[in-house]
Amino acid sequence: MQISPIVARGRVIAAGRMLAGLDQEQLATEAGLSPSTVSKVEQGRKNVRETTWRAVKQALERLGVDLIQNNKTGHHAVGTSYA
Repeated sequence: MQISPIVARGRVIAAGRMLAGLDQEQLATEAGLSPSTVSKVEQGRKNVRETTWRAVKQALERLGVDLIQNNKTGHHAVGTSYA
């Protein structure tokens, strides 16, 4: 079963949040977003603006979690860094 890119990105964000040990409200605070926005993004109900993606990505990177997007294929991945 193939999922839409919006849903895939939301799942990667949710996985990154969980790797960081945050709930949606904490991620929203870290990223300067509303908890409602984080919830909708994770559920794939809201297309993610580039500025929102960047804010979430930077918030998680500060906590050692990397969100990666392949601009050619549109695939997303999440991992941890220990640098």
